[in-house]
Amino acid sequence: MAMARSLLKRLEDEHVDVVGDALADLENWFGERVQASEDAKEFFAEINSGAEVKGGIPYLLNLFSKFTVAFKTNSTYKDSIRKVIRNTFSEFATAFNRFLRDTEAALEQSGKAKRVLFIIDGTDKLRGEDRSAFFIQDAEQLLAIEAHVIYTAPLSLKYEGSTGKLDDLVLPMIKLYERDGTPCTAGWNALRNILLRRADRALFAQDSEIKGIIENSGGHPREMLRLLKLCCEYAEDDVIDATTVQTAIKQLASEYRRFLEPEDYTLLARIDKNQAHVGNDKRTRNLLYNLALLEYNDGSWQRSHPVVRLLDGYALALTDQGPTGGG
Repeated sequence: MAMARSLLKRLEDEHVDVVGDALADLENWFGERVQASEDAKEFFAEINSGAEVKGGIPYLLNLFSKFTVAFKTNSTYKDSIRKVIRNTFSEFATAFNRFLRDTEAALEQSGKAKRVLFIIDGTDKLRGEDRSAFFIQDAEQLLAIEAHVIYTAPLSLKYEGSTGKLDDLVLPMIKLYERDGTPCTAGWNALRNILLRRADRALFAQDSEIKGIIENSGGHPREMLRLLKLCCEYAEDDVIDATTVQTAIKQLASEYRRFLEPEDYTLLARIDKNQAHVGNDKRTRNLLYNLALLEYNDGSWQRSHPVVRLLDGYALALTDQGPTGGG
């Protein structure tokens, strides 16, 4: 539903007209299968009551938008709507796929694009039964949509071997250092560019503050932005200075302290000392999942999160392990 809504909204914004019967197919699916269902009839009576347009992209955009809102906020109708869609999904997929083909033809004719790509972000945050339902139980539904689609998925699926029929690609951290400890200039530049797209250079007192945020992200863009957010919260004026950055780093480190166990520190120190990849057991997978342990290149080498190395538990474990290698 969200994919359909996003595509319709983009077409409306770009003033792209889709000709043919594809829109009619989607409208017929709504009218004959969903709207006519007893489970959803009351819901449709509500959303259609104020609708001025009864056809075309504006009408479908209005329907899909209200559908996605109902899934998030309306507990009264959510289960009944989900049931109707599940029971008629194959017909929806057929209609939507035809709409996709007509859309791509219209985009190519207008010189705007050749194919549609959906990027579904946030699905990596699904947990427990929701995760299994989306990526495993409903995988056939995901594959039924004949489009280029990228889903972000929980890393644990990969380590559990649960990606099933879906093609998977694990994106490593952006390297700040090579395995031997040599700085990776391309990685530093990439993260700096990302950071300065979110925060103007004038917000930082010096370049060293930018370097500190990037360094302590370990090459993970989301961790870098978490540090930036903390800096904005702790800054006492309009400039992020060294004291602010250090406060943010300590706060992020404290978040890791809350869930790390003594054995976790021991394992992290051992991996940092001897970076030969000897396999991922349950504890290692859990550390990777929680980002206390980061992996680089194709996952062939791993390194503890920089802020974890600031914790007393890690320092004690490191003393037991002896001196570390580079990185």
